[in-house]
Amino acid sequence: MTKTSTETHDGKVVSMVGDKLTTTCGAGKQHCHTMAEGAKVTCDGKAGKTADLKAGTQVKVTTAKDDKSVATHVECCKKDPAAAV
Repeated sequence: MTKTSTETHDGKVVSMVGDKLTTTCGAGKQHCHTMAEGAKVTCDGKAGKTADLKAGTQVKVTTAKDDKSVATHVECCKKDPAAAV
């Protein structure tokens, strides 16, 4: 069994200002992250940028297990998942 050194959580973007990403989780709790230098952003499986992280966008944020305040990867989904069915 391999232990992972990262953690993820799903949520929605509240704001993206400079290198600060604020999201809310399903429970409505806000999470604030600093984007790591060289952090990866993907949108619908393709390379993206922090400008793609607009309020209301569904995201999955990856952080280091030992520092949840720094986002190392953010996956966003701009397409409506219900429309793909």
